[in-house]
Amino acid sequence: MNTPHSDDRAYVRDLIAAILRACPERRSTSPDERRAQDMMGDELAHLGLTRTFLPFRFNDNLHENMMLHFGLGVLGTAVSGVAPAAGLALHAAAAGSYWADVSRRGYLLRRLLGFKQVHNLVAVAPSRGPGPVRRRIVFVAHADAGFTGWIFDPRVVKRAEDGPAFLRRPIELSTKAIAALAGFDALRMAFGPLTLPLRPIEWALTVPAMLTFALNAQIRWKDTVVPGANDNLSACAALPVLARRLLPTLPPDVELVFVVTACEEAHLGGADALARGMNDVWGKPETAIIALDGITNGELHYVETEGEVPRIRVTPWLRDVAQSAARDLGVGLAPISPPAGGSDAGAFLAHGYDAIAIVCVDPKLGAPRHYHHPSDTLENLDLDQLVRSIDFAEALARAIIAR
Repeated sequence: MNTPHSDDRAYVRDLIAAILRACPERRSTSPDERRAQDMMGDELAHLGLTRTFLPFRFNDNLHENMMLHFGLGVLGTAVSGVAPAAGLALHAAAAGSYWADVSRRGYLLRRLLGFKQVHNLVAVAPSRGPGPVRRRIVFVAHADAGFTGWIFDPRVVKRAEDGPAFLRRPIELSTKAIAALAGFDALRMAFGPLTLPLRPIEWALTVPAMLTFALNAQIRWKDTVVPGANDNLSACAALPVLARRLLPTLPPDVELVFVVTACEEAHLGGADALARGMNDVWGKPETAIIALDGITNGELHYVETEGEVPRIRVTPWLRDVAQSAARDLGVGLAPISPPAGGSDAGAFLAHGYDAIAIVCVDPKLGAPRHYHHPSDTLENLDLDQLVRSIDFAEALARAIIAR
């Protein structure tokens, strides 16, 4: 690829097309995922940034992990009528392990699925001044592409967005229901047959876990990875453009970092590993994380709350700076709280970093157009919106530096 130039629209189109040709199936932990990171490393190194590849280990499939946890929750209800101690153990293990998983406290049951060696790409433009770094801005985008299935059909996404409020947090509902079932198991251990009338309630509480298991099993059975032109090659392609624009006027006490993570679609594995690994390298007071995730095929939004159980709010001062930068640029920037999952910013927030995620969402769908769908192709990208999103990301970085 050529160095980013004044025609950024053509540059990002050509870079995305090149990665799609060379790395058509970028599953988490796959050779294609690594090849895409290598290509991005070449683009960033061409601009003079120092690149390194930081290894970590993670598993390759979010949906297998969901099946494992919520399948055990269903099994717990199935056995608790005759073996309440076993039901309690299964319910507690499923709820506790999933809470630890999504809150980034640690990985328990997930380890049963096996971890593989992968890496994150980190490209740095270090500060040039003699003193300490006053501000470090870390742009983060992920290289892997997600799986598709029934739950990503645009009609299903739209119905979920328009449904009752308690159904807009399906994973949170499933996890809390399994945790509650552990309480029912404890009651059965204490009162035995007297708790028999509670069985219908227990099965009702198990329905969310059953649905979660079934829907993730369908995705695993289908086993189809989407092209991911928007999610998330749009953000990857933005990184060299942002580097070219920001580096010439970078103050000497500011450090710029561009990260291409692995295993985001496996549940933020790369961002979590990086946040842990850089804890003693990137000081939290001076570091601001900007996660770019699907920055076209919709309108600009920032993610207001990340994660599932518990949910974490975006860093307030970053939210305020982002809204101010949007006003100055004359663009809209609405908040959004995804019903499940999250962006790489969520992993950094869980480890105490200041972070914000910038995404594009079609208000009519409640998601980006072609989200996790085979139609997420180069031909279906809104390239004009992609360039406008890059403009905003640049304005946000400059506003953070000025602050």
